[in-house]
Amino acid sequence: MRKIQIGVVFLSAVMCAFFALPVFAESENLEGSFLEKARKVQSGGGGERKTQALPQPVDNKDTYSIKSSTLSLIRTGKEQPAAVYNETDCEESDCEAPKTQSAAVNTDKPNAAASVKKPQFKKELAPAPEPGRNVKWIDSSSRNFVIKVEPQTSGVMTPNLGMKFETVHQSLGKNIPWMMSGKAKVYVYQNRQSFLKNEPVASSWSGAFFSPSEDRIVMYDDPKNTSKMIEQFTHELTHLFVEEFFNPPSEGYKLEPPVWLNEGLAVNMEDIASNSKGGVWASDLVVINILSDSEKKKLLSRLRSGQGLSAQEKRAAAANMVSAKTVAFTKFSDFIKNSSYDIAEQKGDVENWYFQAYAMVRFLFRTKNSAYPDKRMQFEQFTKMLKTFEDKKDAKGNVVRDASGRIVKKRISTEAALRKAYGFRDINDFENKFWKWLVPMQRQERQKINNMNP
Repeated sequence: MRKIQIGVVFLSAVMCAFFALPVFAESENLEGSFLEKARKVQSGGGGERKTQALPQPVDNKDTYSIKSSTLSLIRTGKEQPAAVYNETDCEESDCEAPKTQSAAVNTDKPNAAASVKKPQFKKELAPAPEPGRNVKWIDSSSRNFVIKVEPQTSGVMTPNLGMKFETVHQSLGKNIPWMMSGKAKVYVYQNRQSFLKNEPVASSWSGAFFSPSEDRIVMYDDPKNTSKMIEQFTHELTHLFVEEFFNPPSEGYKLEPPVWLNEGLAVNMEDIASNSKGGVWASDLVVINILSDSEKKKLLSRLRSGQGLSAQEKRAAAANMVSAKTVAFTKFSDFIKNSSYDIAEQKGDVENWYFQAYAMVRFLFRTKNSAYPDKRMQFEQFTKMLKTFEDKKDAKGNVVRDASGRIVKKRISTEAALRKAYGFRDINDFENKFWKWLVPMQRQERQKINNMNP
């Protein structure tokens, strides 16, 4: 757990919430979507949002434009198979690999480690309905994509869609090559109206979605905002690769990838779709003041008691801040549970949830502000570990066996995978290392902003 150190720059990320009292003090909590409340969007032609690596000053030199990302994911939980093998939220007994499948265990050697490698859950066998059954699709395939495009009834379509998709494929190939799979199916409606009319699962705010059960990406053409369209496509293509990485089409089982990892990786890939060093999410990570869960509670306690900031604390905070906007992250041990997304959704705090997922994966994958993912080897090992199984042990550390003497296998936990890939002792150590990375990174990048705007 981090300690609040008065008088050092570290304090600035902790105490800055007191400079955002209209957001922080009125309800004495940080519930609701911070990014939704705090964003200041600079509009370009046609309402397209401008993006750059660092925020630019607006009218007041002490105020900076906070440009949060637009979410491009529609979670299609209803489409997923009922038999899902999930590590993070189930009881330990529910996380075991099945013992009833004779092909899954080595019955010839009951005293040796069982050969259970994967749970034998079956995917849905019922064929999924063809999307847009009333649409006469035009085939427009490319090297890595099977593309079906709805003919335009008015206006023009974005030129060279296949080439744009291939550029995204190349970008992902440089970052997550071990997750790349075969040809991806993409359905492109002529416009948003047709997309919403023919895809009842699509939300009114969504621009694209990936359907796991149908193994397809669905989107609509948007010639006036191609950069946003490509970002959304990148997000969903990442989901497709993650899904097939954890669930190869040749297998009949269903492994649930951790939701925070799945979404966090998709947002990271989305953010570098147009700029290999990062876009609006990377900018938000620099300029937004981020508190840990424990710091949030300490600050609220001080507010309730009427205790203010000392002059030294104010100077320390002001020296490093480029914005008074503040958001609090959930404790990592709670956030890695798949239920954390549902909780955030119920609270209307989804954007903050995505922001934290982005930040956590960014730390595991790319700690430097460069185009190169400097932690790619560890991240690859981590994701591969999440697909493995280990011996189940009782409270005394003894290997658990079933009635036939076979060793019971269970899916490796996120904590164990992090320990083996990164050397973190546990989830708390992961969180501590994250803060030790974030604070100096923010300080360094904010200094660049201050140097540009003396």
